Amino acid sequence: MRAPITYSLTGDGPPVLLLHGLGGDRRQALGLLPGDVRATRIAPDMPGHGDTELTAEESLTFAEFAALVADLLDTLREEGKLPIKAMPVVGVSMGAGIAVALADDRPDLVERLILIRPSWLDRCPPPNLAPFPLIARLIDAFGPEAGSVAFRATPEYQSMNETAPAMADSLLGQFTRSHAAERSRVLADIPSSLPLPNRDAYHRLQVETLVVAAPDDPVHPEQLARTVSNWIPNARLVTVPRKMPDPTEHQLALQRVVAAGLAPPTPGGGRS
Repeated sequence: MRAPITYSLTGDGPPVLLLHGLGGDRRQALGLLPGDVRATRIAPDMPGHGDTELTAEESLTFAEFAALVADLLDTLREEGKLPIKAMPVVGVSMGAGIAVALADDRPDLVERLILIRPSWLDRCPPPNLAPFPLIARLIDAFGPEAGSVAFRATPEYQSMNETAPAMADSLLGQFTRSHAAERSRVLADIPSSLPLPNRDAYHRLQVETLVVAAPDDPVHPEQLARTVSNWIPNARLVTVPRKMPDPTEHQLALQRVVAAGLAPPTPGGGRS
């Protein structure tokens, strides 16, 4: 039996769905949009993240996560909390993958996509996500605290700490997140799932798409984002500053891009 999905429904204005990354939660998703943008923000915690529990029999795949999101939106529509119309979907990393899977399975729900630093394409598991199953194995073997010490000693961590220290710190956060031991399976299983199976499936997407990339991010390779933007018809690619040396600059630039991507078209055909 599924655990109830926890979500935030805040603000007023046009609805927008915000989807967090692997090991994140709805607070991360809410941070993708500037506070001064008028919008009704729907931000769920996926199973094994935030306040949504993970049951032993739960399937951890992009298809299952997209179905959960669709069920949530359908319920909110039925309750009169959301209008019966498609909405923009903004997702970061794993959330970008869920957004793609949702657009493929339930195009009636998705008005446009904003895919931030996507990490999945058509390789399973993606080599750029190899640290996550490693972290899961170390947590299972040693527990979160000792597993963190063991991870720091691995070549994977040491190499990333030299080239992308902000991402190395983010990976260490997987050991200290809430219920890390009970939820380690998420880090092992999701990298072995794919949002869509191949290039042809991406090419069939008929939805306006903005892909956001950042350089020097080994977990979210810029080239992978470029490939996603090439595979989805008429997708646009925007690059924001890398996370280091100024994570604040990166986040503010990301929020500006998302806000611009949500703006309605101008009479001349562009975005305001």
